[in-house]
Amino acid sequence: MLIALRVTAIVHVLAFALQPILAGMFLSGRDEAIGSHGDTAAVVSTLALVLAVMAAIARRKRLVGPRVLPLTAAVFVLEIVQLTAGMDHRMWLHIPLGVGLFAVVIASLPLLFAAPPAQENPA
Repeated sequence: MLIALRVTAIVHVLAFALQPILAGMFLSGRDEAIGSHGDTAAVVSTLALVLAVMAAIARRKRLVGPRVLPLTAAVFVLEIVQLTAGMDHRMWLHIPLGVGLFAVVIASLPLLFAAPPAQENPA
C-alpha cells in the first residue's frame, strides 16, 4: 500500500510538471498544446483524487502520519478549483494557484516518503 502511494505521488508530480511545459508551448504559438494541457489536467486531478483516497486508507492503517491525509485532500480540492479556473479562462487565479500547488506537491513528497509512524503499543 505504501509503495503504491509513493509511486502514485511521483507520477502525480511528473504529470503536474508537464503542465507548465504544455502551457508554455501554447503561449509560444503551438495551439494544439492547449488540448494536451487540458487532458493532462484531468490526469493530474484524477491522480490527486487517487492519492487522497490512498492516503485515507494508509492513515487508517497507520502507515502515514496525520498530516498526509488533510494535505492530499486539500491538494485535490485546490486542483479542481485550479482546473475550473483554467477552463473558465480566469488566468488571474489559474496561473498563481498552479504555481503554488506545484510548490506544495513537491514539498509534500518528504511526508509521503517518511518512515511510517511508530505503532502504538496498547497498555
